[in-house]
Amino acid sequence: MTGLVGEWSLPILLAAAVSYGTMAMLLSRMGAFALDLPNHRSMHDTPVPRTGGWALVAGCTVALIFSPVAPPASLLLGFALLLGVSAIDDLRHVPARIRFPVHMLAVALVLGALPQPLAWWWYPLLLLGGVWMINLYNFMDGMDGLAGSMSAVGFATLGLIGAWRGDENLAGLCALLVVGALVFLRYNWPSANLFLGDAGSTSLGLAAVAIGLHGWQRGAFGLLVPIVVFAPFWLDASLTLSRRMLGGKRWWEAHREHFYQRSAMRIGVKKTLYWELSAILATSLLAWVMVISGLA
Repeated sequence: MTGLVGEWSLPILLAAAVSYGTMAMLLSRMGAFALDLPNHRSMHDTPVPRTGGWALVAGCTVALIFSPVAPPASLLLGFALLLGVSAIDDLRHVPARIRFPVHMLAVALVLGALPQPLAWWWYPLLLLGGVWMINLYNFMDGMDGLAGSMSAVGFATLGLIGAWRGDENLAGLCALLVVGALVFLRYNWPSANLFLGDAGSTSLGLAAVAIGLHGWQRGAFGLLVPIVVFAPFWLDASLTLSRRMLGGKRWWEAHREHFYQRSAMRIGVKKTLYWELSAILATSLLAWVMVISGLA
């Protein structure tokens, strides 16, 4: 833990400072920029900027420059491509026929940056799973505080497990994401003044894929651990998508049929967020039990 405290102190502080400063600047000087306007599918009543993810990514990027790790160029390219198309989508709609190929390329570049080669049959499974993680993070970013809470708790869990297993660099990378998520929650807790937007939600989704796969290959935890940690997101998104497909609906269009959305309409956003946060904490605790008991 001494290396984590020493080498990662400055990057963690930078992640917090840059994220906070950029979010504050976006709200004060560019408040009317990239607004998420309410519609019949929205859960907010007034226009809200969807640039929180830009600030979160900026904080993590600056912090990474001063960190003790040097990510492979292909990994950075994957994130850059995804961030580019997602940021454009925050400003003006980008068709799915353009977004999805970029998502696939981004995940393929992450897979290509893994430290160990995989059996051939892993690649199509992980490619599809990675693209789904990017998109489900986007789907689940529809309620104040939800995506930020999942990111803060989820990456904190993976980082603490990594630190416990002696992987301080993996723990440090997770810490940057946790700090960025916590700063974002400062502005996104109900009632939100700032949304993640596509740039933030898709980048966090790809980060979950990259951290999960690298942690697995580095022996910090089993592949089942990140799946369990992020279960509240992928279960809701997967079950909702399946139900819409079986019902013959246009499943790729925005809607209000996720479990968290239906719950928020019944009992309110804050109560739903507390229930979701309880589920997030429960699956993270389950992941810890699996690791400690030697099951993963």
